[in-house]
Amino acid sequence: MKFSGLISGASLFLAALVHANPGADYWDDQCHACPAKLYPSSHCARGGELVAERSCGPAKVHCEGQCRLPQSSPAPQAGVYWDGECKPCPAGLYSHCSKGGERIGQRGCGWANLFCEAQCRLPSPAPEAADWVIVGAGASGCAAAAALADAGEDVLVLERGQSDLDIPETQQASTWPAVVNTRAAQEIQWTDGVWGAVANVLGGGTAVNGGLFIEEEPEFLKQSFGDDFNLEDYYASSQWLAQNLTTPLQPSTYGKEYAAALADAGLGGQHPEPQLRMSSNGSWVAYSTINTSAAGKPRRGAAILLHDRAHLKNLRFFTQYQVTKVVFEGQRAVGVSIRTQGGDEHVVTARKGVILAAGAIFTPQLLQVSGIGDQALLGRLGVKAVVKNSAVGQNFIDRNVLTLGAWSSKAMPLFIGYAMAANTSLGLTIECEGWGKVASEFVVASLALVPPDQRTEALRSTMAILVKTGLLNIIDDMIQLVALQQNTHSRGHIEAVSTDPKDTPKVTANYFADDRDLRQQMVALETLLSILKTAPVQEYVKPKAFLPATGLPEFLSCFAETPRSETTSIVLPCLPMSGSSKERYYEYFRNTAVSSYHYFGTAAFGSVVEGIDFKVRGTDNLHVIDASVFPEPTRVNPQGTIMSLGHYIGKQLATKTVTTQPLRRLQNEPFGDSAPVVI
Repeated sequence: MKFSGLISGASLFLAALVHANPGADYWDDQCHACPAKLYPSSHCARGGELVAERSCGPAKVHCEGQCRLPQSSPAPQAGVYWDGECKPCPAGLYSHCSKGGERIGQRGCGWANLFCEAQCRLPSPAPEAADWVIVGAGASGCAAAAALADAGEDVLVLERGQSDLDIPETQQASTWPAVVNTRAAQEIQWTDGVWGAVANVLGGGTAVNGGLFIEEEPEFLKQSFGDDFNLEDYYASSQWLAQNLTTPLQPSTYGKEYAAALADAGLGGQHPEPQLRMSSNGSWVAYSTINTSAAGKPRRGAAILLHDRAHLKNLRFFTQYQVTKVVFEGQRAVGVSIRTQGGDEHVVTARKGVILAAGAIFTPQLLQVSGIGDQALLGRLGVKAVVKNSAVGQNFIDRNVLTLGAWSSKAMPLFIGYAMAANTSLGLTIECEGWGKVASEFVVASLALVPPDQRTEALRSTMAILVKTGLLNIIDDMIQLVALQQNTHSRGHIEAVSTDPKDTPKVTANYFADDRDLRQQMVALETLLSILKTAPVQEYVKPKAFLPATGLPEFLSCFAETPRSETTSIVLPCLPMSGSSKERYYEYFRNTAVSSYHYFGTAAFGSVVEGIDFKVRGTDNLHVIDASVFPEPTRVNPQGTIMSLGHYIGKQLATKTVTTQPLRRLQNEPFGDSAPVVI
C-alpha cells in the first residue's frame, strides 16, 4: 500500500479561504435578509454568537453575520449569595453562611450600617459525567476530542491553562517565538540546568510553536507502534487535519536561494511542490498551521478543533481545571479527580474511559501520582500502587538541536518558505528560521549563551533586558540555521516530587550522555558550516564590526579578539578556536545545550502502553495518546504526527462500549483492596 505525502493544492487553498481567521471572530459566509440580528438562527454555522454584520449578495442588499466563538464551554459556577443575617461586625467573628459555603466578603447592614451581612460562596458543582474524559487540550487531546465528538461520543476535555482566545499572542505568527516567553507557556528548568518550556494554554504546543505540519513515514510508525497499527486510518486522519488546519508556506526570494544553497552543499535538490511528507534528501515547501499568505499570518492550531465544535451538545471543554489524579476501581479507571480555579475539588466520572494527553512531562507525572510507576517512587510519594511499572517516566527524550547564524546584508523574513530539508544519510533535519528576532527570543527562553550550570532565573530577567537593548546589536538581522538530530540516543527521566500535580516534576534530560549524540552534533556543525559557505548564502552575508572590550565572559570572547574585529561567521556563543581538539568541541556542545521543545518517550508504547487503543498496561479504560508514547523521537517536527495520532486513536476508541459504572464512593475513599499489577 502506498501513502502519498502530497495533498491537493486546490483543496488546501479552499480550506485556507474558509478558515482564514482562526481567532474568536469569523464571517460565517451565510448571506441572508438584513438585518442579520433578526435572523440569528440563519447565521453562525460554526457556533458562537452574532456580534456584527456586513452587506453581501447582489446589490449588497443582504447581510452576512460576524460571529464570535466561545473561549470554552460554560463551566459549572460556584453559587454566591448574601446571607441575609445582620449581625455585629466583623462577619468573620460570627456564624454566617446559613446556607453553607465559605465567607468571602461582607457589607454593612442594619441601623446606620453598623452591623454586617456576610457574602458567601458555595462550592461549584462537579462537571457532569461523560463517555470520555480527556486530560489536556493540546495537539493530541483536541484532535481526539474532535474525532470522538464527530462520532457522537459524549466528550469532556479538561485543560489546566487558559483559553488561547484569552492570550492574543497565540493567534498569529508575528508573536512567534516571543509567545514562548508569555503566560501561554510554563518554563521549567531541568536538573541539567537547561530551561525547557511546556505549553499552558488551550491548543497546547500548537498555540506557541512555529507551525510546521509534517507527516512521518510508514516505516517509522510501524517500528514505533507495531504491525497492528492501521496506517490507512492514520494517514486519513493526517490528511483530514491538514485540509482543515494547514496551508503551504509561501516561498520567499531568500527561501529559493536557501534551497539552492542546500543543493550546493550536497544535501539534495529542491522539491518545488508543497508536500506533507518529509523529503529523504533535499529541501521542500512544508505545510503550516500558520497561514503565511494571509494578512497578519493567522495561526490555526488544535484549539480551533474545539472552537469549531463549541455548539455541539456532546462536547464540553473547560479551561483552568487541574486534574489531580486518575480515579480507579481496582485497575479500572473510572474517572478523574479535579481542582477548579476556585479551589473546589470534585470527581468526574468517565463512562467509557480516561484519555491522558498532557504531554511527555505531565502525563508520566499524572500516572505516578495516580499509582502507576516505579515502586520505590510511589513509596516516597506515599501513593498506593495500582500498577508497578518502572518504565513510567523513563526514556525521556529532548531532541538535540544546533543553531548557527551569520549576519545578513538585509532583514530576513520570519518565514522563508523552503524552511525544511532532510538528509537521512546524515541523520539531520535542517531548517532556516529567518531573522534575528527568532534568535533574540530563543536567547531569553533558553539562555543559550551561558553553560547550563549558570542558567538561573535571575539571569533570565537580566538577559531579557540585554536582548531589548545592547545585545540586539549582535544578534539582529541574522540568517538562522537549525539542525535537528533525527534520532537522539541519550535518555533522561521524569519524576513527580509530590502528590500535587501543580508541583513541577523533576526533569532530567542527560544531554550527550550517549557519545553517539556528540559525534552526530559534530556532523550537524560541519553541515551548517558548509551551508553558510555556499555562494547563495554568502550573497547575503555581511561583515559586522564590534568595538574591542575587556572582561567579557568566554561565550563573548570572539568579539574582543582584535580592535574593531569584523565577524561574519557564527552567532553566539562563540565557536572554539580553529584547530581545537575534538574534546574541546564536545565540551562546547555540552556547554551550549538547549532544549528543542520536542519531548518524547516517557510512557512509551510497548513498555507503558499497548494495543491498538494505546491502553496503559495493567489497567482498563486508561489510554495515553500524546508524545510520551513515542519510543523514539520523530525525525521531523512532531506537531502533525502527534495531532494525527490523537485523531486516529479517537476514531479507534469511538467504537468502544460502556464499561464503567457510576462511582460508588467519595473521592478520598479507597476502591477496595485489590493487589497492584506488576509490569
